[in-house]
Amino acid sequence: MLRRHELRILGEMERQLSSDDPALADRMTNTRIHFRAWLTRRRAFALAVAALSLLCLALGEGAAFFTTALLAGALLLTQNWSFRSS
Repeated sequence: MLRRHELRILGEMERQLSSDDPALADRMTNTRIHFRAWLTRRRAFALAVAALSLLCLALGEGAAFFTTALLAGALLLTQNWSFRSS
């Protein structure tokens, strides 16, 4: 946790940056939002499956590698599909 003095200095620096270059300040504050919007549940699951497939490849499990690689590819290719129930 930061001390009051450090928080005050950081606040002053943030206000100065916002007044000097508002576009840069906006880009720096909204970076995490863009990443969260990009990382959906399906993409996160696909990345985890891709990592699992690389682990299978490293351990010499060829069939498991191809199975998990196909699953990861299918998840990434169908990332814009939505499933709706009637």
